[in-house]
Amino acid sequence: MIMMLRTAACVFVVILQLTTMTVNHHVTCIPTVVTLTNALPGESLHVNCHSEDDDLGWRIVSYNSSYIITFEDNFWGTTVFACEFNAGTQYHTTSIIVFQGYAYWGTMPCYAKCTWSVSPLGFFDNGVFKTSWAP
Repeated sequence: MIMMLRTAACVFVVILQLTTMTVNHHVTCIPTVVTLTNALPGESLHVNCHSEDDDLGWRIVSYNSSYIITFEDNFWGTTVFACEFNAGTQYHTTSIIVFQGYAYWGTMPCYAKCTWSVSPLGFFDNGVFKTSWAP
């Protein structure tokens, strides 16, 4: 029953988008996957990701490993996931936005699959440098 309601809701959203001519490249009801890979040689990466509705808690990601978050953008396309990162003594806590919903198009190079790499140089989103570590 719940699955039927969810499918009906997805169909409704698609029809609503088509009838209001607001169809974007974003495909509704497809989960977003954010992958955070630790590329800090010899360091464990500490990560805490959260949205307005969910706090996923602190995770420890070992070198060359990844932490994967899967979720669906909310109905309005305004989901924002941010993460705090720190590692060792030289990589100070840095907060960045790792995903913004389709309502924010143009501000993120990723939509359904966001692949972040955390290196000594800083943070890369799908291979594009975004920011360095906090001083």
